Amino acid sequence: MSITPISAVENSRAAADELPEQPVEFKPMGKKRLIARRFVRNRLALVGVALLALLGAFALFGHLLTPWHYTEQDFLNLGTGPSAEHWLGTNSAGIDMVALLAQGTRTSLMIGLVVGILTPLMSLLAGCAMAYFGKWVDRTLMWFIEALIMFPQIILIGIIMTGRDGGPVTLAFIMVFFGWMASARLIRGMSLSFVDREFVKAARFMGVHPLRIVWRHLTPNLASLAIINATTSIWGAILAEISLSFLGIGVSVPETSLGLLIYQARSYVFGQQPWMFWAPVIAFGLIVVALMLINDGLRDALDPESRAGGRARV
Repeated sequence: MSITPISAVENSRAAADELPEQPVEFKPMGKKRLIARRFVRNRLALVGVALLALLGAFALFGHLLTPWHYTEQDFLNLGTGPSAEHWLGTNSAGIDMVALLAQGTRTSLMIGLVVGILTPLMSLLAGCAMAYFGKWVDRTLMWFIEALIMFPQIILIGIIMTGRDGGPVTLAFIMVFFGWMASARLIRGMSLSFVDREFVKAARFMGVHPLRIVWRHLTPNLASLAIINATTSIWGAILAEISLSFLGIGVSVPETSLGLLIYQARSYVFGQQPWMFWAPVIAFGLIVVALMLINDGLRDALDPESRAGGRARV
């Protein structure tokens, strides 16, 4: 067996040290991927997502937990407490509270999602359009917004909802119609700083259609604000639905919602049937907590100065 001399080993090591280092390949991370990683690193935000997913699953499949329909009455159990047959008891009409709570959560989440998605989208498009087109478009939309904001919206909602059986879909679109205006004014002011940027002028010089400029060049720069507004709009819409139900112009029977359940059980807070009041209140509280955690996570993920989500590794 041959033995390599020490001098040869030292020479080979020195030659290896003199070799140029191989450049490390760097692959840039996309903005969406970076935001997703920062959001996933926020544990509280993930707790909010999981909690909202559980509430959504209960809203969709909660009726399978009980053989009773939310409109079916059990005349042998009128206003009874929790039992093996009725896990959350029944209301004064003998309707199972689990079925009512599942249907009410489904209705409230539907209203919140419709309002939470459409309202920021309308605000974003209207605000960017006013800032880009200006002139008569800006003046007309601003006059329309100011007129509707100054008019009592509850009166208009009450007039429109009268005679429409209090349908949740109708109520959701009415809330969208009256909910986009305040955010649109804010987005208009922020969009004015982008109208004179070079990329907008270049697109205009190249003959790009104005609507395409608004959609492809202005709205993406303000999309983070619309995303954060979406979560706040969802719980704001649910809270508004509860308030309207208390006034008698929200969702009405035979439909039900969390607001209507709270309104119907308002006199049982500390009475003989407290489960009728506290069950929908707790459900609404869990929705608000979940959306608040998600909103905080989105805000930290979209803010480049925030360190709450940690440093994303490549």
